[in-house]
Amino acid sequence: MMYARSTTAAAVAALLACAAPAWSQIYSLGTGKQGFWTYSAGAAIAKVAADGGLNLRVKPFGGTSAYVPGVNAGEQQFGLANELETYYAVTGQVIYQDKPQPHLRAVAILAPLYSEFFVRKDSSIKTIADLKGKRVPTGYASQRVLDVLTKGTLANGGLTYNDIQQVPVPNVVGGADEFEQGNADVFMFALGSGKVAEVNSKVPVRVLPVDRSKEAMERLRKFIPVAYAVEVKPSKVNTGVDAPTWVYAYDYLVLTNDKVPDDLVYKLAKLLHDHKNELAANFGALSGFDPGRMAKDMGPVKFHPGAIKYYKEIGEWPPKSGS
Repeated sequence: MMYARSTTAAAVAALLACAAPAWSQIYSLGTGKQGFWTYSAGAAIAKVAADGGLNLRVKPFGGTSAYVPGVNAGEQQFGLANELETYYAVTGQVIYQDKPQPHLRAVAILAPLYSEFFVRKDSSIKTIADLKGKRVPTGYASQRVLDVLTKGTLANGGLTYNDIQQVPVPNVVGGADEFEQGNADVFMFALGSGKVAEVNSKVPVRVLPVDRSKEAMERLRKFIPVAYAVEVKPSKVNTGVDAPTWVYAYDYLVLTNDKVPDDLVYKLAKLLHDHKNELAANFGALSGFDPGRMAKDMGPVKFHPGAIKYYKEIGEWPPKSGS
């Protein structure tokens, strides 16, 4: 009798599963490893999604270059990547040379990302130009876009790789670890990340400001054309910012691929739009998320039809500008 009841219960459960809406299934969200900005942002999104009935599971990787191709191929339904890497991926340039990822689609602009150089708080290094002859993490085998960002940041200070001592690292956490262990004089990381706070608890850090002059920003934009200068202020989130400081930023995106159903992408876009406060509460760096700026013209980087449908409904499509 007990066997018959369990069999019946299993059959009913299977029937209900088949009848459930598509978003009751579990979908993966590609991010970096724990400690990465993308992991924390992904966890915040997954919590908001779960509260709204959409089951997203964070799937961590060594870096964006390790999972963006998977999003393109449908191995992960969603992923987080910056606008620069996405542009390279879609067009098959630089770190995706001859390996275009044509099925990538944007769901939303998530927030500005500030990938900055940090030095010891008591360091004599005050500007990017002062890094001449210093030990700087490079390479980033699993996050190759960070090598481009490093070259661009150095260019802002009038430097190239010929002016520094290169310290090869696999990813952004590896660079922070080398710094913490005293093997590098600087490290790059996203402002507001948990890893920066962790390093700061052992080795107090300070953000290096960018030179926001026209000439210096033009040098930076040769490597990071989507970058823009912005002033950040001290806060509990902005570890390493003790006074108003000019840095550069570029946008981070929620990505999907063109095979993901429209209704699923529509639902995620709506959940993000409607839960700014919850996103920021889950991860302070997402306080920069702007529900009124979830879409913009990104040239070859196209939005998913499900996202476009939602943005049309709320009067945010077509995008008002590309800024």
